[in-house]
Amino acid sequence: MTAPAVKSVNWHLTSACNYACRFCFAKNLGECHLPFDSGLRLISKLHKAGMEKINFAGGEPLLHPRLLEYCKVAKAFGMTVSITTNGYLLNGRMLGEMVGVVDWIGLSIDSSSDEVEEQLCRGYGDHVTHCLEIVDKIHEAGIRLKVNTTVTRLTYKENMRPLIRMLNPERWKVFQMLHIRGENDDAVADLSVTDEQYRSFVERHWLFRLDNGSAPVFESANDMESSYFMITPGGNVKIDTGRVVTKYPLDEVLKRGVEFIVDAKKYTGRGGLYDWHN
Repeated sequence: MTAPAVKSVNWHLTSACNYACRFCFAKNLGECHLPFDSGLRLISKLHKAGMEKINFAGGEPLLHPRLLEYCKVAKAFGMTVSITTNGYLLNGRMLGEMVGVVDWIGLSIDSSSDEVEEQLCRGYGDHVTHCLEIVDKIHEAGIRLKVNTTVTRLTYKENMRPLIRMLNPERWKVFQMLHIRGENDDAVADLSVTDEQYRSFVERHWLFRLDNGSAPVFESANDMESSYFMITPGGNVKIDTGRVVTKYPLDEVLKRGVEFIVDAKKYTGRGGLYDWHN
């Protein structure tokens, strides 16, 4: 069997979330999460299909009652394990349970301002403050840190370099707000950014380097479209070609090959493959 060009997968474990971020494009998936045994079989299928890295996302994945068990199973298969979270539920005890199981934590932080984050409905007015507190515990646990930033109309003029320096991630991904029909339609009028506005944010941070010497990873809306291998809470594959969600049965996709729905050139072009191994 030929090894797939796409080697990582995002499993949106649940649509449930303790935040209500207005620009979110993964909140109306309309599915209940899989029974645990079915989830175990799904991870096994992904591993056999050549997936080397699995990212558990949401909604908010920390709300899923079996998240850590899934992480352990994926780790036992030899996969690199990542969690993308808003971080609100993270604490020292939970991070202690993740040591040796979770390789990466991706924190979603879109602004240097608590007030702006609250306007975006990311949190309750203390999102940035909490993230600054929890990153020390993430670093102490030896879990690698990634920061995900979505650029919107409220933030495209910001300089986020001082905050990113304080957070000290190993990887910083900067996304243009992506409009997915049926997911975040009500946010488009006042939060979406033009390509030119997004480029102005990119240019302001283009020469910035993290402490490990790596550059930010910039993903325009066009870069993101059709370039992610995504699993829904119910175990289907979702794709956003045409900026609308279309779902396929996982077995059908794996039989035909992941590149049947994921644009492998866009996947590699946006930096989908990087040194994610510990």
